[in-house]
Amino acid sequence: MELNKWFRSEVDAIPLALIMLSSPQLPLTTLKELRKTGFDYLPDPEELVSGHAKLNSLSERMRKILDGAVAAQLSGNRNPLEEKVRDILAELSATLETIDHNISNLYSLVSTFTSAVPVTIVATQALLGGGGAATALSMAFIGLLLSMLVGFWVFPWEFGIPAPKPRTYAPLLLVIPLYLIFNYFSMPSPLLLSLALGSTPSAISHLHHTLSELRKMEKARELVRAAARAVGNPYLVLVREGLLRSPEELLSPEWRGLSKAATLGLWQVLLHGGYENLQRLDDYVSRVLEFLKRLRSKTRVFLVYAVIEAAIVAAIYAVILGIEPLFAEGGEWMVRAGINIWGLRELRERVDQILSLNALTLAIATASAREGRPHLLTMYLPLIAGAVWCFWLVSSTLMPSLIGG
Repeated sequence: MELNKWFRSEVDAIPLALIMLSSPQLPLTTLKELRKTGFDYLPDPEELVSGHAKLNSLSERMRKILDGAVAAQLSGNRNPLEEKVRDILAELSATLETIDHNISNLYSLVSTFTSAVPVTIVATQALLGGGGAATALSMAFIGLLLSMLVGFWVFPWEFGIPAPKPRTYAPLLLVIPLYLIFNYFSMPSPLLLSLALGSTPSAISHLHHTLSELRKMEKARELVRAAARAVGNPYLVLVREGLLRSPEELLSPEWRGLSKAATLGLWQVLLHGGYENLQRLDDYVSRVLEFLKRLRSKTRVFLVYAVIEAAIVAAIYAVILGIEPLFAEGGEWMVRAGINIWGLRELRERVDQILSLNALTLAIATASAREGRPHLLTMYLPLIAGAVWCFWLVSSTLMPSLIGG
């Protein structure tokens, strides 16, 4: 529960600050109203002023915003809050400048546990005895966990796409019957293939969700921008341009994250006046949205990296297992060299699980870098798992001819 509140406050910090800055009311007065629109987990304004509020479960960024709001409330001057927001936006700008380096580190991490390690440790263990399969599975699982954890660090959490509804993950249950069918008909790598096909419905749903959330952010900025350039009553301009039918639309639960900050900030202005604040709201919303667009643009290449890595992973295991016929005859020289063919056979029995786990790792890493949400791996799993399966099939088919088998 406390961890959930921390993540929620980290995501809400920038939106809350933008709403407070755009509202003509004092920050804590605005917060009191906002507690009815999804910010009810935050401390009561009276507790903040008295210093009795418990802030330990909130993120550092949210604590900075609330400290600035209290200082602005007590002084009657917005400067303390504006300074906090400027500092946070400067931090985000610095994060953008280092995103390429962070993504490179994440890619190196994934590569280490999906391709670099199998080339050395797994191949050696498979040839000299058992344990290669267990090592490959362990390394792939460690890579998966690290990709998930590092994903929260690479991409600024507050810029991530809001999570889709849990029910959109239900189609993933298709993986089970697909696996049983593919396994019954002896399809190559049935688990990997079932992951690629079974995750497709959720991938389509989550892609639509992501594009929809991006459109909402654009629409929210358009609402603020149209209101900011209005001469006279901004509400009448929004209605005349067909952007709004009633002010209550701004309170719709469909607005989340940055779009919620824009629409609630606009709501505060339409409700309490202070039209001069609209220009400032437009400026801040536009800056944050441009940050998001640039981050997504910079991370687009990571999907290409993931597909290349998928090809490398599939080729590595095809090569390792493809040399098995060379040792099929056995012989005294194998005994002297310490080579044991049973290690390769053990690895072959588990290779489907290994490749599946590596595909999941690559999908999580890509979702972390592109969306800032590891659980959106479903968007990339069909492509990556499908790529691993295809490259594995082709490489396994070509290996006998390459070694003269």
